[in-house]
Amino acid sequence: MKNWAAIDILKGRVVTLVKGDPSTSTEWETDALEAAARWEEEGADGLHLVDLDRAIGSGSNGEVIQSVLRAANVPVEVGGGIRSVEEACRWLDLGASRVVVGTMAFEQSEKLRVILRAVGPGRVAVAVDFKENRVLTSGWRQTESVDILGAVESFGRLGVETIIATAVERDGTASGPDFNAYSALRGIGGIKIIASGGIRFPDDVARLSAQGLDGVIIGRALYEGTVRLAELKGI
Repeated sequence: MKNWAAIDILKGRVVTLVKGDPSTSTEWETDALEAAARWEEEGADGLHLVDLDRAIGSGSNGEVIQSVLRAANVPVEVGGGIRSVEEACRWLDLGASRVVVGTMAFEQSEKLRVILRAVGPGRVAVAVDFKENRVLTSGWRQTESVDILGAVESFGRLGVETIIATAVERDGTASGPDFNAYSALRGIGGIKIIASGGIRFPDDVARLSAQGLDGVIIGRALYEGTVRLAELKGI
């Protein structure tokens, strides 16, 4: 299982949120380049960069993300407000190993098909954010009618190979992952599932690995030091 270090960027700074609410942001005394270098050195398999300003429609941190892409020596996936084919392709051209699309995938499935055809399914992940098994979009502000299982099955039929499933109620809370949800998702159509939200300790990562997940995104636990990437090698 691959361990992805989260770097969420809000107004140019590295932050973590609680349940996706920007008003709860904790700003860390590091910039994105420093954080990327640190997590890479400590053994991250990849970096998960999110432009929170783009996600909520309040600006852009494009230059910050580009600086990380230029410096990184591990795979970097980029997400946050990607709503066009051109933008997705631009990030891949700038060095992202994969783009993460969310709201667009739900609202404009034809654009998702175009991206998948243009760059290949291996370079696209779909973010499926959920609360009480219902899917949230538009920066976690809108609840969709589809449940998480239905969403993953639907994207599988479109040719999506990787889903990043975020348990919104757990995100940034250090309350533990939603193991039941991830167990249900695992094995749907052979889709790779990356878990996000609620990681507290290395044991959480080990349990997700034992469930057969393909990856985990770790945020607050890294910044607070309750998880160290070196401890996860071999899990």
